[in-house]
Amino acid sequence: MKKFIIFLFSILLFWGCSAEQISQNLGLSEPPLDPEVEQIADAIYLYNEGNYPKACKRFYDYAKDGNVLAMQQTGVCFRDGKGFSKDILRALFWFETAGRYGNIDGLRSAGYIYEYGLGVNKNLEKAIYFYEKATSLGSSEASYDLGLIYLGKNDYKKARIYLDEACYHGKEEACMKLKEMKF
Repeated sequence: MKKFIIFLFSILLFWGCSAEQISQNLGLSEPPLDPEVEQIADAIYLYNEGNYPKACKRFYDYAKDGNVLAMQQTGVCFRDGKGFSKDILRALFWFETAGRYGNIDGLRSAGYIYEYGLGVNKNLEKAIYFYEKATSLGSSEASYDLGLIYLGKNDYKKARIYLDEACYHGKEEACMKLKEMKF
């Protein structure tokens, strides 16, 4: 079926139809925005305009209502002290909460806080836990982070596994780090 649709699109494109006409001819509509993004669009706009107090208040309200993207962004507001007083523990709470719902940025942010001991005791085991969860969801950045942690622990076998994965998914720094390593 997928090949047929691609074939049909190809034929229609050669006939000079626009993508919009093709979609209409096939009865397709524009894919809707992710409902979570749509819900917080006003807060994103305010944040990008520099109105951090209003934006972060809205992110917080949406986060309390269960919007996972808003949870992660609320963590950013607390971490950076934009819109709220800087509070790493509250940021960590929101990052971990977003992470429980599969938000990669929340997982990576929690891992980073634990890796570097920002406002909490440095805890590489917790950092590894959060980075591994993000990696399992497809984050090449988290794979790279894990590779660096394992390099620092002189566990070259694990370092190579994670750096290979990050490199394979296009993380150029991981590719360069692999070239530097001697096996």
